[in-house]
Amino acid sequence: MSVSDARIEAALDAGDPDIGTLWELCMLFEFDREETADGIAKWLGPAEGLRILDCACGSGFPALELMRRGYDVTCTDGSELMLTHFRRNARLEGLDVRPELVLWEDLPRRHAEGFDVVMNRGGGNYIYAGAWDDEGLADQAAMAEAIGQWVACVRPGGRFYVDITRAADLERREDQSVVHPTLLIGQHTVDIAETISIDRSTGIRTWSSRLTVDGTPWEFQRRSRYLRHDQLIEILKGCGLADVRKTPVAGEYYDIYTGVRT
Repeated sequence: MSVSDARIEAALDAGDPDIGTLWELCMLFEFDREETADGIAKWLGPAEGLRILDCACGSGFPALELMRRGYDVTCTDGSELMLTHFRRNARLEGLDVRPELVLWEDLPRRHAEGFDVVMNRGGGNYIYAGAWDDEGLADQAAMAEAIGQWVACVRPGGRFYVDITRAADLERREDQSVVHPTLLIGQHTVDIAETISIDRSTGIRTWSSRLTVDGTPWEFQRRSRYLRHDQLIEILKGCGLADVRKTPVAGEYYDIYTGVRT
């Protein structure tokens, strides 16, 4: 399977792959960037006068795509590693944007009630609250605290947008394993195998990945406590959001919930 993707090729050319490289590659199988950005833009409405915060911008999708569509997006992330990918991708897109390295607990001090829309997406990344880079393990209280910090950045009457693993996948009793087809990206041959497992006795979700680039294997693992949809809804309402609902958005791989800050 031959793939032409400047962002991923640049990540592979940059040196040894890291979790950001894996993230970029996995998104290749889950999203069509332009289709997803169009779907989000339709939900957002007209760009003029709309202030948006992407509080987990990662490597830049979909913030960079929304910027190209004229949206004013402030980008923050707590991982310098992920922002390294973001900056490289922004340069490739010809966009002059400077993402902020900000921990979630510091967001309200910088941006309290500062945005019409706050977005957090990436497979429900609140499950890694405070633990993405060090591969730690957050509990539900940490997730609720993180979400509350994002909601605090929404102006009264503004909107909140967050994703979560699809309900059917959270309900699986067996491991969810996939071996992706071999990719040819620029001068690189890439293979990816992933397994997601949930230990019901501990509530721990484990994402294990094996990334092989040009014959050299790299192992990655991220653990989290999984969160059900009803638990996310309860947290969102507890953070002062009204009209919390599951919202269909064209191009999104995960389920989307939105709400309005009271």
